[in-house]
Amino acid sequence: MKAVYVKELRSYFTSVGAYACFTLMFLIAGIYTWAINIQSASGSFEMTVSNMAFWMCVLPVPLLTMRIFSEERKQKTDQLLYSLPLKTTDIVFGKYFAAITVLLVPVAVISLYPVVLSFFGTVNFATCYSSIFAFYLMAAALIAMGVFISSLVENQIVAAIGTAVIIFFNYFLPYIASYASSSAVASAVFLVITGIVIGLIVFLMTKNYVVGVLTAAVIDFALVLFYFLKQDFFEGLVPGVMNSISLFDKLDVFVGGIFDLTGVIFYLSVAGVFLFLTVQSLEKRRWA
Repeated sequence: MKAVYVKELRSYFTSVGAYACFTLMFLIAGIYTWAINIQSASGSFEMTVSNMAFWMCVLPVPLLTMRIFSEERKQKTDQLLYSLPLKTTDIVFGKYFAAITVLLVPVAVISLYPVVLSFFGTVNFATCYSSIFAFYLMAAALIAMGVFISSLVENQIVAAIGTAVIIFFNYFLPYIASYASSSAVASAVFLVITGIVIGLIVFLMTKNYVVGVLTAAVIDFALVLFYFLKQDFFEGLVPGVMNSISLFDKLDVFVGGIFDLTGVIFYLSVAGVFLFLTVQSLEKRRWA
């Protein structure tokens, strides 16, 4: 894993991707710090973190992840990786840790902002730094999603757009949930569609229509059967699920001054799930 990590870090710092990410993050952080803290004479940097979190993720994260595996697949250099005496987990985690290390650079610089602001007013350092920590974990979870998307496609642009769409959708989940029907039928329909999406993801990972269709069919059959057996369970399920899987909503808890351990576990779990899916995707390709 160490060899992959070092190679990937060198690749980042010899390309424009990392520097474009740095420029975007510093620009966004500067604009929001000026607007919220300096112009308003406020020491609440945690509010700056909350407000800039979306743009700090939807733009830089796709830049960091779009080439991780998609470019390897396009240039067929992934075959060289598979021929090395390395486990797939070592390859995935080496590349992932390189990406979150690159992300750590601007986050570390931005962490100095509360110190500077403290010279001009009162700053709640505990809330500021817990918010920054939560933002970094959230971005790391989104990077894991981007790594997974990159493992499914060969085109960098497609990988970047796919990652941006997922981040965009996750950010607006609470707003969508407020308009979602809480009826049992609507919840069942939503879950059936989710089953079809899972089947599509399985197809993309395996390149096998039968496996993809079978996966979707089994999931949807089980959901329909459970719906008829336990209809009450589906009441209000969709809005509840949408709110519970929003990464950005978890950040707001930290911004509110509460160090939420369940939020930390949630971010780590999301990252773990998508890295696991990435390993499975590459394993299937490795032995194909």
